[in-house]
Amino acid sequence: MDLLPNNNREGFSPFGIFLLLLILLFLGSAIGSGLGFLLGMYMDYDLTESIASFNENSPARERNFIRVVNLFNQLFTFTVPALILGYIVRRSEWPRFFLLHRSPGPAVYGAGVFFIFGVFLLSLTGYWLNQQLPLPDWAGSMEEGAARLTRGLLVMDSAGEFLLTLLVVAVLPAIGEELVFRGALQRQFRLSTGNPLLAIWLSALIFSAFHLQFAGVLPRMLLGAGLGYLYYWTRSLWVPIVAHFLVNGMQIIVTFVQREEMAQPEELSFSPGATALGAGLVAVFSHYLYQHFQKNIKAAEKGASPEAS
Repeated sequence: MDLLPNNNREGFSPFGIFLLLLILLFLGSAIGSGLGFLLGMYMDYDLTESIASFNENSPARERNFIRVVNLFNQLFTFTVPALILGYIVRRSEWPRFFLLHRSPGPAVYGAGVFFIFGVFLLSLTGYWLNQQLPLPDWAGSMEEGAARLTRGLLVMDSAGEFLLTLLVVAVLPAIGEELVFRGALQRQFRLSTGNPLLAIWLSALIFSAFHLQFAGVLPRMLLGAGLGYLYYWTRSLWVPIVAHFLVNGMQIIVTFVQREEMAQPEELSFSPGATALGAGLVAVFSHYLYQHFQKNIKAAEKGASPEAS
């Protein structure tokens, strides 16, 4: 039994919502890019040239320029379009569209955090597996460009740079990407296919592909699926939002505190211990979360309120 309703209450078909979301994402991305170019003109930077030459040796002013450009892109490509979509289809009840109207208890959040940490450890094995696949020259160039941008963004010489990086790399993606990929896409895939597991993995695949980093396809798909299961089991978007923030945020915090560059995919090696620990955490806490899910199903069948803890 699926605790979530299998019919749309919004008067829109799943395909209509897909199309509307696609249009809003395209328009939002264009607005975000436009704001980035305007900021570049104001700060006397050529955005295209800055991105092409940006690296860990770029000055702080240019690093913060690129961070704010990324802030515009995150905000207008994901968060704003998703919120507009929710308002169009549900008006003042838009939080219900994304399942933001309920929040489980601390035990569920705790289990979700340990579960996603286990998935993260397994994703490191996914990075190692991706390393074994040869990439064509054009894909390799894209990977190097993405790695160079990441290295530059993770240079943080002050608390202000750290907070801005945390906002751009952890807070906004956790909110905006979860609204789009879990709150909107996964929900509509479930409604259109009637298969929650297929919806989870389809959304995870699109989530991974959207980042356009070939060396990260498998690990991001695993992380996306983990976030998708959290969304489905807990019936709340808040749990994957918190989990997504922690996955990104803990890497930024460690990098800032240790003042060391975060390990890049090509530097990772296979670790049987980390893989075993990740598998163990996923097994234990997925069992807990699934049992919690089943308990709420039985409560719903009896007409009782689902438990929050």
